[in-house]
Amino acid sequence: MNYRDYRSITLNGTLLVEKEIITYCETSGQEHLRKAANFFREWLSDDPEISVNTSGSTGTPKAIKVQKNQMLASAAMTAAYFDFRPGQTALLALPIDYIAGKMMVVRAFYSRLDLYCIKPDSHPIDQISTDKSIDFAPFVPMQVHEVKDTKSIRKILLGGGPIDRLEEERLSLLQSDIYHGYGMTETLSHIALRKISKSDKERAYSALTGVYFEQDEVGCLIIHVPFLEAPVITRDVVRLIDAKTFIWQGRADYVINSGGIKLFPEMIEQKLSSHIPEQFFIAGIPDPKYGAQVSLFIESTPYDQDRHQILISVIQEVLDKMERPRQIYYIPTFQRTESGKIQRKATIAARQTDQ
Repeated sequence: MNYRDYRSITLNGTLLVEKEIITYCETSGQEHLRKAANFFREWLSDDPEISVNTSGSTGTPKAIKVQKNQMLASAAMTAAYFDFRPGQTALLALPIDYIAGKMMVVRAFYSRLDLYCIKPDSHPIDQISTDKSIDFAPFVPMQVHEVKDTKSIRKILLGGGPIDRLEEERLSLLQSDIYHGYGMTETLSHIALRKISKSDKERAYSALTGVYFEQDEVGCLIIHVPFLEAPVITRDVVRLIDAKTFIWQGRADYVINSGGIKLFPEMIEQKLSSHIPEQFFIAGIPDPKYGAQVSLFIESTPYDQDRHQILISVIQEVLDKMERPRQIYYIPTFQRTESGKIQRKATIAARQTDQ
């Protein structure tokens, strides 16, 4: 597999070769396509590597170099799983700056897909005409939040963050086949998938062909990918079912050690997800007695007294004693990344600064 063999692509129904691709994007008059021109220029160059920025899944965010042939190998795994065929239509509604957007382009190169490029925003499905049929579309969860109609999209791949239980139940009722991917920049997009739509939805992630898993001494996932030279050691704590399957439990960085008991915020959030309509998260706040105190942060103005008391009653009912937040903080606006992920530490720091 050689990246030099992949120099033509169909964009929005137009077959383009080499420099035609860059010219098409630069003269389109659309900002997202002009940005894409930079990536196409990188891909068509003789340099076998591309620089990408990590998100922090395996440590401090940083720029790394990846091989173009490795990206093609990742695209081949996805193509085999979803049975891509030449001429099928795929959607690019993700920023080209990040690995997910770059990999969608590489998949189109590899599988000869017709890549339909639209502006990456929080409501991409609204941009799709009713008569347009899309075979495959990757989104981040924020882009399908509250969507009631996925129109004529056959398969949707969600990535970039966890999905709470209530949102997952809602998504399972949509007409598309929806999959939740697990992966990161270091693995060149997803390396495991679980179906979350319709009657055959799954809780555990299953590895793509050639990928297998193990754990380190603290329970964090170690990923072995056939086209990578070294295993990827993550900060994700999982319940490993076998070498090909795991259930995600939470980030080691977010684990709350309260009185010697380890609590996973994401597991507590799952229990509360159907009871709090606003965006929220659980975090540990330093405590002189217990080491850390479980706290609930809600993106909202303060509840009135009656609603606050109802929330307290729900917490007492659905959470175990050690899981119950000792403090509830109402914050009008959470800190977020460009891709829409909540920045927990920055949000907590901003609250403490405002006090």
